[in-house]
This record gives sequence, structure tokens and C-alpha cells, in this order.
Amino acid sequence: MERPRFDRAQIDHLAKLAALSLSDSAAERLAHDLGAIVAYVEQLAAVDTSSVVGPPHPVATSWREDVVVPGLSHEDALRGAPGATDTGFAVPGFVPAGSAGEKAR
Repeated sequence: MERPRFDRAQIDHLAKLAALSLSDSAAERLAHDLGAIVAYVEQLAAVDTSSVVGPPHPVATSWREDVVVPGLSHEDALRGAPGATDTGFAVPGFVPAGSAGEKAR
């Protein structure tokens, strides 16, 4: 089975979405690795599992009853935060001004 190929434009697009800065060699390695991962998933998808028998008992999907309980108050939640403002958590900015991810004001 031929390994899927990822071109530089696709790798650059993924890097931009993940806020990564990749050297040429890192981009080539990423393209190679992603191709290997996709090829392996395609190989797994081709396996005939129609004769595989499921477990002889029901599979538990939940370990406990889903019960609604009161959460922390606003003040209690902010009290444990390393940084807070009057209205919420204070976090450092990580999206450069003018980028596509910035909210319009």
C-alpha cells in the first residue's frame, strides 16, 4: 500500500492551526510521519472484523449515577487561581494581535 503524501502547503496549514513554527527538516519529518500514520489507519480499516464476537457481558458505559451537585461559587473558583480579575481568570495572551484567531472588538 502506498503511503499517503502530504505536501508542504498542507503541512504549513496544519502548523498554522497548531501555532507551530517548523523548520524545513521538521516539516519534511512531519509530512513523512503523518503519511505513515494515515497509511496505518487505512491498513487497520481494511481488516475484516465481521466475524469478531463482542464481549459475553454488557460493557459498562458509566461507573456512577450522573447526579447534579452544586459547583464552586465564582469567588471560590477565583480564590484558587494564580491570576484573577474582578470578572474571571487572568491568563497571558497567546494569539498575536491582528491574527485570524483574534476576536473583533
